[in-house]
Amino acid sequence: MVVKDLSKKYGDKVIFRDANMSIARGEKVSFVGRNGEGKSTMIKAIMGEIDFKGKCELGHNAKVGYFAQNQAALLDGDLTVFQTVDNVAEGDIRTQIKNILGRFMFSGDDIDKKVSVLSGGERTRLAMVKLLLEPVNVLILDEPTNHLDLKSKDVLKEALLAFDGTLILVSHDRDFLQGLAQKVFEFKDQRVIEHFETIDDFLVRNRMESLKEIQLRG
Repeated sequence: MVVKDLSKKYGDKVIFRDANMSIARGEKVSFVGRNGEGKSTMIKAIMGEIDFKGKCELGHNAKVGYFAQNQAALLDGDLTVFQTVDNVAEGDIRTQIKNILGRFMFSGDDIDKKVSVLSGGERTRLAMVKLLLEPVNVLILDEPTNHLDLKSKDVLKEALLAFDGTLILVSHDRDFLQGLAQKVFEFKDQRVIEHFETIDDFLVRNRMESLKEIQLRG
């Protein structure tokens, strides 16, 4: 994926100006920066959901799966857990649906529950299973660990480590990003700055313990 000279304004506010980035096939990267610096806006530009100036090109045969912060709320409440996943699974993977749901902590009678009665964390887990079973080779995840407990985060991280496509993560969760992100794109002062380092190296260099500290810095 290549972003070249991308600019975006909301009213009189410039979100980013002449932003450039390149993400190679199979790379796993993270977007970091204070709220309002353009991380989610960049994702919307990549997804073609907003107008912008400049150029944004996806690679040949790129098939994008997108997990938005409200993704869990978009699930059909009238379907069961099993039906939700069965509707998107294709080919031989359909014989493994119960096993896959089991890995994401849906077992026994859980798979027959209606989505409408699930907790926020259960809905998030189910939305992630659904996304991972879709035929995509690019995953864009915007704060995917909201509403997830530690065990659920570990399960999701294991699945993403096994994913052999391109991964873009927007998250403030340092533990979750550890070992996942090979490169960091920092959104700051209307720019996108590329860092060829892990999230830990990024934090050490900036003398921060947590990504949440970015919010406190000017």
